[in-house]
Amino acid sequence: MSWIEHLVVTELGWLFRQQETADFGIDAQLEIVDSETSKATGRLIGVQIKSGLSYFGRPSDAGWWFGCSAEHTSYWVGHSLPVVVMLYHPTEKMVYWQHVNEQTVQSTGKHAKIQIPRLQSLTSHSTQVLRSVARSVSEVPALEDWAFAPPTGEPQRAAYFEHLLSARLCAMVPGVVVDKNQFDGPWDLNLWVMDGALSGEIGVRLALQGSPSGVQRIATEYRSSFSPLVIFYTGTRAIGKVAQRSGGDGTPPVYVVAWRENGVGKALQDAIVDAIQWAKKGSVFRA
Repeated sequence: MSWIEHLVVTELGWLFRQQETADFGIDAQLEIVDSETSKATGRLIGVQIKSGLSYFGRPSDAGWWFGCSAEHTSYWVGHSLPVVVMLYHPTEKMVYWQHVNEQTVQSTGKHAKIQIPRLQSLTSHSTQVLRSVARSVSEVPALEDWAFAPPTGEPQRAAYFEHLLSARLCAMVPGVVVDKNQFDGPWDLNLWVMDGALSGEIGVRLALQGSPSGVQRIATEYRSSFSPLVIFYTGTRAIGKVAQRSGGDGTPPVYVVAWRENGVGKALQDAIVDAIQWAKKGSVFRA
């Protein structure tokens, strides 16, 4: 992935952000930088990256066929960000790409294929067409607007929601970093936001839970002296009322947000904003 990052930064002059969390097929995000002001624009592209000669083993008249599952293409086409597939040719040190949409995806039943054009290599000349593909953060639809259902199997469902939450937060909060929890604890992800006034990073913990009883258990048992917790409920059963802590007594608040086809976008944003504000007041720093 380092060569693709090199081309994005040096040839396009854009930002490259690798996705640190396990996901359902998005390896990085590109953000367009204004060439005149050198400022990030907030216009984003999700990228699926593949490297190796094996990905160039199915030639087509105009390039190569990239094969994948229908589940993946459905996810990419319905993603909140536009998605491009990038193939790195290690011998040529060239990167070829294609925008994933309903016109470029060809179904083969349970699988699908996408033609990667030979003429569509990643160079400085790619900026104009990729700029038209990119989407502004303000244009990213709320999760409730997604026109597809999450996968039903495990661990696909868990990976789906982990990436969904990570990607949405990256689009929602400027400069956010989301990484996996590497320590013991009932949460899955950590959210970090740099705070210039504090000369440190603000931390919020994120838990994904698929059962109502699991949500209740985590909300009741969670103990921390400084980090707020946001629980993202991914189950299909009605969750009922869950006791949430407000943080008014000085203990970190606990928020519960349920994934639904309507209403989760605003609820998630409100919870994250409140959690970050509480963490700032408590002067929470990344250990």
